[in-house]
Amino acid sequence: MPKKQVKTAVIKKEPASLEKISVLIYCPSDLLLTGILNALETDKRIEVATVERGTIENFMEAIKQLKPQVILFANLEPLPHLKEICKAIKEVIKPQIKTQLLLLGNIPSHEEIINLINAGARGYFDLNDPAQQLPEAISVVNKGEIWLPRDKMSTIMDRIISVVGRDMKESTLDQLTPTEFQVLRLIGQGKSNEEIAKIMFISKNTVRSHIKSIYSKLGTHSRLQLALYAINSALF
Repeated sequence: MPKKQVKTAVIKKEPASLEKISVLIYCPSDLLLTGILNALETDKRIEVATVERGTIENFMEAIKQLKPQVILFANLEPLPHLKEICKAIKEVIKPQIKTQLLLLGNIPSHEEIINLINAGARGYFDLNDPAQQLPEAISVVNKGEIWLPRDKMSTIMDRIISVVGRDMKESTLDQLTPTEFQVLRLIGQGKSNEEIAKIMFISKNTVRSHIKSIYSKLGTHSRLQLALYAINSALF
C-alpha cells in the first residue's frame, strides 16, 4: 500500500528589504500632505502611523504614544524656531534611540542645515527634489544615515567638516586614551554603541562612559561631531 505523502507548510519570511518602516508625519498643509502621501503609497515598506496637523504639543504627544521609526516634519514656510523644535523632538525620542527625524521643506542655508543636524535632524528633503525619492530618504534616515539634497550633498558635507575642524582646532587626539581613540574610530565608521561594545568586548555602559569622556576632551556635543572629527582626522 503506497505511503501517503505528508504535505508540510512552508512559511516564507518577508525579505529584509520589505521590513516595515513606521512613519509619523507632521504637516499642517493639506496640499503638501497630499503630495507626501502620494509619494509614499508606492513603497510597501512605508506605514504611516498617523498624520498630525495641529499644535506642536499634540505632535510631541503623538511621538511619545506611537514611537515611530521615522518622523517626517514637513513645513512650507521656514520656521525661525525649527532648531528648538528639533531639540525638543530629540529630547522626546531619547529613550527610543532608533527614532530618526527627517525634515521636509525649502532647503535653507548650509549653516542652518548644519545647525539642524546638530540639533537632532538626520536629513533634509528639498521640495524641489523628485517626489519618488522621498521613500528612499525615509529608508536612509531609518538606517541612521544622513539624507541631504544630492546636488548639494558634497558642498554641505565639506562645509560641515570645515566647521567641525575650525571648532576643534585646539583639540588633539593626544588627549585620548588608546581605548577612547578606538571608540572614536568606530564612531567614525558609523558603529552603534551596541556594535562598539561587541567589537571591543566591553559593556554598553562602558562605551557610553568613554564617549562622555571623549566629548569632554574634544569639546564636542554630538555624535555627528565625533564622526566628522574622525573622518576629518583620517582615522580609517
